[in-house]
This record gives sequence, C-alpha cells and structure tokens, in this order.
Amino acid sequence: MEQFQFLNASLDNITRAQLLERLRWGGTVFTLNVDHLKKLQQDAEFYRAYTSATYRVCDSQVLTNLSRLSKRPLKEKIAGSDLLPAYCRYYRDKSEVTMFLLGAAPGVAQQAQQVINASAGRQLVVDTYSPDCGFERDRDECQRIVDRINASGATTLVVGLGAPKQEIWIYRHRHQLERVKVFLALGAAIDFIAGQRERSPRWMSDLGLEWLHRLLQEPKRLWRRYLVDGPPIFWMFLLDVCHCYRFPVEQRQPLQQLLDAQPIGRVLQRAGLLTAERVDRALTIQAQQQPRQSFGEIVAERGWLDRATVDFFVEQLPTLAQTMRQRPLGQYLKAAGLLDDSQIESILQEQAHTGELFGQIAVKRGWVFDRTVEFFLNYVAPDCETLPYSIFTSAAVAEKRVDWSQRDRGKLPTAVSALSEISGISAVKQAGDFECSGERA
Repeated sequence: MEQFQFLNASLDNITRAQLLERLRWGGTVFTLNVDHLKKLQQDAEFYRAYTSATYRVCDSQVLTNLSRLSKRPLKEKIAGSDLLPAYCRYYRDKSEVTMFLLGAAPGVAQQAQQVINASAGRQLVVDTYSPDCGFERDRDECQRIVDRINASGATTLVVGLGAPKQEIWIYRHRHQLERVKVFLALGAAIDFIAGQRERSPRWMSDLGLEWLHRLLQEPKRLWRRYLVDGPPIFWMFLLDVCHCYRFPVEQRQPLQQLLDAQPIGRVLQRAGLLTAERVDRALTIQAQQQPRQSFGEIVAERGWLDRATVDFFVEQLPTLAQTMRQRPLGQYLKAAGLLDDSQIESILQEQAHTGELFGQIAVKRGWVFDRTVEFFLNYVAPDCETLPYSIFTSAAVAEKRVDWSQRDRGKLPTAVSALSEISGISAVKQAGDFECSGERA
C-alpha cells in the first residue's frame, strides 16, 4: 500500500471506497488531522497507539493540500464524519456486521443509534455507552466497558472520545474485545450523525476551512487548538521538507532505539540467531578484508544464517522501525525467512485445537528459538501474538471471497484450507507490508 509521510506519521494513500472494502476483513482505523499531528510530536503513548493502527488515513483538507506539493499527493481526504455514515451504508445489508458506539454526551449516542438503525432498516447498532470524563483512568470502569462491548456481540466498535483518548483506549483494550473486528476512532462523528453538531458547508471543507466553522461553533473549547497549537505544524512541515526536523527522541520505537544503539551483528545475537562467538568471528573477518564485505554477506556465505533472514534484518527492519504496524507474529517470522507457509498453516491448525499462542507452538516444534520470538514481541510488534489472523487478507483473498467472519478470535478460520491456495502471508507481503529499503550493512 502506498504511504505518505507527514513528520512522524505515515498515512495510507487510499480512497474511501478501497478502505471500506478492506475493512471487510477487519482492522483499526485512525484519521489524522492537524491537531493529531501536533499531539503526535508530544505524546509518546499516542504515537505508539497511532503506529499500531492497521489503517491511518487523512482527515484534513489542509494536510491533503500540503500533500499536493509532493509528487504523490493523497488520493482523497477521508473524514471520520464522512466515514461513519459511509460504513453504515456499505454494511447495512451484511447481517453479520453489528456496531457499538462508545462516546459522545449522555443520550447522544442513543440518538445516533436510532438514526443509523432507521436508515439501515435493521438493528445495525446493538448498544451504546457514554462514559464519564476521566473514565480512562478508572481500571474497573474500563473493564465494565469491555465487558459490555463483549456482551453486545458487536463486530465493529466506533469510538468518539476525541484524540488522543480514543486512540489510546483502543490501543490498550482492543485485544480484550472478543468479537470486534473493526475499530474506528472517529471523534465527533457520533455527534454529527445524531444531529448535535452542524457540519461545515461543503465549500468551506473543500477550501480547508472546516476548522474555522468548528471554531465559530465552539470558540471557548477550540480556540487554543486552532489558534495556538495548530500553526506550529506548518513550521515543522517546512523543516521536514528541508530535512531539518528532528522527532522527539522519547517517541522512537524500542526497535529504532535498538537499531540506533547496536550494530546488525549484535541485533542478530539479541534475536537468538547468532552466537556471540560467530558475531565476533564475522567482525574479525570483516576487519581483515580489503575491500570489506558487509557483515550480512559474511554470515550468509558461511551458512550461519539464510540469506532471506539476513536481508530481513539488514533491509526491512529499519523500515519497520519507521513505519511500525502491528501484524500477526507469523507474518514477521515469514518475512524473516524463519517460517514457511506450510509451517504457519500447521501452527494455525494446532492453535485452533489447543488455543496456545502462535509463538509457543513454533518454539515447541523447534522451528524458531524462544529468544527469537521474545525479540519480535519486545522490539518489533509487542501485540502481534494476540492479533487476529483476519488481517492476512489481501486482493488475492478478496478474489477467493473467503469468509473469515465465522472464525473465533485467534482461532483458525473456517476456510483454513484456502491458506495453502492463496498463501495469505505472502499476499500481504506482496501488498507492500514488508517493502525493503536501505543499504546493506
């Protein structure tokens, strides 16, 4: 998938129609605007939450206009207030899709529920909840909300709490939600559908002046956001274009910190793929050569590691550090050349019967080292052990029309036999989730 970079936030260059189709197989959607972009420079947890999203789209005409200064401008602005009604229309005839609305003021979410259900002609929204201010700091209240969402049976969760609260809450709790496949962080979208807030005229939105309309509606609440916090983004953007902007160090991913601090040999050692002796031996050989081979070439030539594994750590790991996204553990191990399709299918089959974690089974069978699994969980994708395998899908899966909706979370899909045909992992890899970049070490 083509990406567009704004400071430390990468966006998916995708149309709304494409996004709606892809959400058939699940995913988390965050919508970036200028206010979010400013907060991403200041809030480390918000940054980690943002980078974990399956899809990050642009909800700002200002940012869309800025993208036109590049050779690959964003295809479309996807506002959260437009995405929610579009999602409801797209899936109103899909009886397996149900929604839970979390957020807005008391009574507003229920109004939105009535509007959506009347338009859909069925009970598309099955339940709502409007939490009190500060609820996110109350562990018991958060657990009650999780239990309520699970009890509702909803497959889509719409969260309208404002940024960064909504994104962080999803990041912290999404893996406790048993039935939810789609997570949408959509800000004031619930209020708009309920008729509690008025959308700006189309001409203002097209000119990037929607912020002015909202400021005139709620000056006391929004004046600081738009008049004080927002404008510095343009200076940051200019610095970034000139390659002079530096991201706050504390927001770097643990993986980026590791790569900055350790040479590739020590990273491979930490991942349990090379012994300390072999790392030292390769470094000695490299120092004696003229001209020098890269560390990876020396390791691969001596058969200590497969070339695909070396290439992954040398070429793809730096890219992951910059555009981190949560993917199932099997995807990372596949991309690193440590598991093949047949091994992954076998693990999924056992996982369906035992409920064990993917990494536990891979280690038990002797296919990967426990230190390697620990490395991926600690540095590459902390949540990847608990992610559903529905995001293995791609255009190839879409052509097969495989129905993943019947599987239990973390279990093998009912269409498991299709894995061997379409190789979902490879398809996702081909779709651009593991694009190579950078120089070899």
